[in-house]
Amino acid sequence: MKQEQGKYASGYAAGYAQGMEEGIRSFGSGLNGTSIIIPTYNRRDLLLQCLDSIEAYTHLPYEIIIVDNGSEDGTAEAIRRRQRPIRLTVHEQNLGFAGAINTGLMMAKGQYIVLLNNDVLVTERWLDQLLYCLSQRPDAAAVGPVTNYISGDQQIAVPYGDDIAAMQVYAAAHNVTDPAKWRETERLVGFCLAFPRSTFEQIGYFDEGYVIGNYEDDDWMARLRLQGKKQVIAGDTFIHHYGSMTMKGLGEQGFAEVNTRNHDFFAEKWGDLQSLYLRMPGWRSSGALRSADFFPSGVCVKGWNSTVYWLEHGVRHPLEGNGAEGMGSPPTRLAVTDLLHLPRGAGRSMHEVLALRASQAAQPGQEGSVTRAGDGRLYQLDRGQRREVTSEYACQAWGLTVSGEIAGTQWLEQYPEGLPILPPLRLLNDDL
Repeated sequence: MKQEQGKYASGYAAGYAQGMEEGIRSFGSGLNGTSIIIPTYNRRDLLLQCLDSIEAYTHLPYEIIIVDNGSEDGTAEAIRRRQRPIRLTVHEQNLGFAGAINTGLMMAKGQYIVLLNNDVLVTERWLDQLLYCLSQRPDAAAVGPVTNYISGDQQIAVPYGDDIAAMQVYAAAHNVTDPAKWRETERLVGFCLAFPRSTFEQIGYFDEGYVIGNYEDDDWMARLRLQGKKQVIAGDTFIHHYGSMTMKGLGEQGFAEVNTRNHDFFAEKWGDLQSLYLRMPGWRSSGALRSADFFPSGVCVKGWNSTVYWLEHGVRHPLEGNGAEGMGSPPTRLAVTDLLHLPRGAGRSMHEVLALRASQAAQPGQEGSVTRAGDGRLYQLDRGQRREVTSEYACQAWGLTVSGEIAGTQWLEQYPEGLPILPPLRLLNDDL
């Protein structure tokens, strides 16, 4: 018996080592095609219909990544029985739309990425049309199709009712390339969203602070828009959407509770978002802005491991000594993709960092300090620019300390306006 157990342990260890070696070897390798990411929770029937439609109507190179949010209806087993290769990962519990999408984004290897709901049926030439729109509109960071059921400008009237066969006939006639039907929008919905990998690298992951679903795609779009990037509706591309099946499964009361909670989190996080949009022309850049460009200065951050960095003027300095102990708040968690956008500088000691913090707290209005103006808004002076901190939530989430208040706003006018400081993501997945 012991001999058999020993053979099993030895075989398991060898297999694990081989898998690790292959994972390291292939990490970062790309796919000259599209990664289609499908988050799913129960509703195996809808997911299988979605997969059938992808296999029938998608002719460009692609990979399918399914992230199962702890389904209890045999979803994972059904996927494993399919003949075509599918990359599947299974969460032990429901981590919500954002959590599932982030796992898929971490796995994706494609040159392009499509986020797709499990209650969608794709149609003839759907992917060809979306990618063609992206290729002809290099100023577009993300593209979405029109559909029969969605909130906002992507919904159109359709003639087919519940007849899916008639839907595919209608879609085949509709999906004819026509750039005249492309139009810019201020909001795309995440039921079907196509974008190049560069958009993901610049915008980053979805915020996992939103429970189950709703508002996490609005949050991602807000960041995209604040970076000056454009969103386009490909009006010449139609797919079918059964519509909000996961949210409907919560029941009327459950849906209302989730929606209210996410609405309140969005409002708390973003503050006066419309004011930021109105001021955008002042900071619009010809270069490609990234999430890291909206980080503050003078804060502690960390990635997935234990290393803590002091972030100052866009450079991350390893913090020597006792990590972030004594700073008054834990370091802000950043995704590895964002950390890599920050150049690494020389190490800093806790002593000099604490001394700098104390100096800033004692002298409101000096370089690096966070000051409240007479109108109630928060500003950080960073490299000779005034940078508005978008909300009280953002200030607290970054671990920024308000040095004091200065009456009026005249003192600000001597400084040019810099990029605002946006709230960080709430990341619950330790692997990001």
